[in-house]
Amino acid sequence: MCRTVKRGFQRTGRWAWTPRRIAIAGGGAAAALAAAGVTWALLPGDPQEPRPREYRDATACLLTDQQGVAGKDAAPIWAAMQSASARTHGQVRYLAVTGEQSVANAESFVGTLVLGRCSVIVAEPGIPDQAVRAAAAQHSGQRFLVIGGVKAGSNVTVVAAAKIDEVVGGVLNR
Repeated sequence: MCRTVKRGFQRTGRWAWTPRRIAIAGGGAAAALAAAGVTWALLPGDPQEPRPREYRDATACLLTDQQGVAGKDAAPIWAAMQSASARTHGQVRYLAVTGEQSVANAESFVGTLVLGRCSVIVAEPGIPDQAVRAAAAQHSGQRFLVIGGVKAGSNVTVVAAAKIDEVVGGVLNR
């Protein structure tokens, strides 16, 4: 008579699949799956793309000296303009006068802002203010704001520094 020997997973010896080893392997696999599931659940998903801010069709522009918005006179004006922008969703931007700090040089920067279709151009006290006052007559359709001093033309409004937020906000809200 011939005996058939079964082969396959029935191993004997050191690597035999005993019920205890099967339970340990199954428990380890279950623990690994559970750890992977918990990790997947706790990790944040794809970060959502920030939505672009929608602006109104109004822009307030600040003309500053060579220090830009970091200058001592420009910083509070810029902060007030940004506050007005956040409230009204109007755009704000600035342009620093580079090169020679003279009224003649600064007037070309005023022209740049006029061509940039600014709803209102705000001038920092000093050279930018003087340049705006000098250029206002040539750009009668443009609205200008200057901080303190005397009125220079029908399109130039003199504003107290404390009122910049309110006045710029009013312009951006139109």
